[in-house]
Amino acid sequence: MPIVLEEIMMLKTRVKVSAIDNLSDARYCAGMGVDWLGFALHNMPLDKYKEIRNWLSGVEVVAELSGVSADQMKEIVQNYAPDWIEVDSRAQLPRLLELDIPKMMRVNIDTDNLPALFATAAPYVNYFLLVADSPDSLLGMEAQIETWAAQYPVILGLELPEEDLEEWVEQSSIQGIGLTAGQEDRPGFRDFTDLMSILEKLETE
Repeated sequence: MPIVLEEIMMLKTRVKVSAIDNLSDARYCAGMGVDWLGFALHNMPLDKYKEIRNWLSGVEVVAELSGVSADQMKEIVQNYAPDWIEVDSRAQLPRLLELDIPKMMRVNIDTDNLPALFATAAPYVNYFLLVADSPDSLLGMEAQIETWAAQYPVILGLELPEEDLEEWVEQSSIQGIGLTAGQEDRPGFRDFTDLMSILEKLETE
């Protein structure tokens, strides 16, 4: 049955939480008003996914399919019926047109040639999720990221200092924030302190 909450939070911007693999994270994030929940569906049994999905409402599921072939993507979309798919820079762009579903592309500020990739991939995807290998990758790149975000639909998935979060959301051109889920301490038990502190800062007054 879908999750039912007395009041779901409203956030100042769109939020995607990646790498969800358990019901605790999925239900918590849905209740906090997150827009997108990302699952590596090619690594998740269909029965487990259905069990989680049946508890959720008011949130969109993103199939995170980095490194997955176009044929596998078609099969996953057919069997799992996600709301979105997320690919990476290795995706065969023309073949994405075979999938009648909204798309995100995960791009890495440390390893991808972003100016060329943005220009090439923009006709094929709805959003770019900008991530990094290092927590320090944002340093010195703020102006460049703003330039990209003014030109392309960027969701910022880099690690942000909490004190800068409001400024990025309210004064930059980014179209959302990307976060990453954690692991359960044991089935059904999870410390949400890190996610909570960020999502509460994004809560509308």
